[in-house]
Amino acid sequence: MTGRSFLAVRLPMYDWPEVRAATRDLESALQAALCQTLNLTDGDIRPWPAGRDLADTWTDPGLLLSQTCGYPLTHALAGKVRLVGTPHYDAEGCDGPRYCSQLIVQRDSAHQTLADLRGKRAVFNGPDSQSGMNAFRHAVAQLETGGSFFSEVGESGSHLASLRAVADGKADIASIDAVCWALVCREVPDLAQQLRPLARTASAPGLPLITSRRFSDTQHALITEAVAEVFTAPETQPSRCRLGIKGFSNLSSDDYAVILKMEAEAAGHDYPVLA
Repeated sequence: MTGRSFLAVRLPMYDWPEVRAATRDLESALQAALCQTLNLTDGDIRPWPAGRDLADTWTDPGLLLSQTCGYPLTHALAGKVRLVGTPHYDAEGCDGPRYCSQLIVQRDSAHQTLADLRGKRAVFNGPDSQSGMNAFRHAVAQLETGGSFFSEVGESGSHLASLRAVADGKADIASIDAVCWALVCREVPDLAQQLRPLARTASAPGLPLITSRRFSDTQHALITEAVAEVFTAPETQPSRCRLGIKGFSNLSSDDYAVILKMEAEAAGHDYPVLA
């Protein structure tokens, strides 16, 4: 496949400064494996575009491999990318390729259930987040809110910013990706010690790996096989351990339909918007 331009492998979703070296090591191993599998050279790879919107980059025809969120996969990216599979993470609330969100409050909060937060302030990372918005909305919808539950809902821009908003008393609750919460507990303990999980949301498949639709079925199968091998190779064990990755599953788009079901169930409870 020489003579065609491909983006460097990039795993942006959990690329925190604290674990960046391990992320780069795993990206390098994945890229080397895919270049070998697809007969690509270094000259066929172009840098990941700095500052470019992730949604635009994920739909670039030259996408070799990246990681997105399940909500974009089932919405903005539907029909525009190919699903490769889903890593397994070693975190509370994760089970094989599935994960959930941890509903986080201040450690000294008197609230013991989600129902106790009626009329309080919520924060979420962004409207296209499965863990921060869709799973949160689905959990609140089960309480038969009648269209509104919180007194205020703010958008923070990231899970880490949401956690800081709760810790600083600017919000009372946030829905946090279970992997992110585990990272905070491990890498930012001073912040984690100010917070505690109140409850968990329903689970869904975790953050998927994707590639371009330009690849044929045969090439897609080879990509999936190569990625699976990297995720079990002894050489990548140190970086995977640092990132909390302990496996990989080859999932299909049907597996992610649960995300659409959660959205529909919330709407069915007259709670189409986190409010």
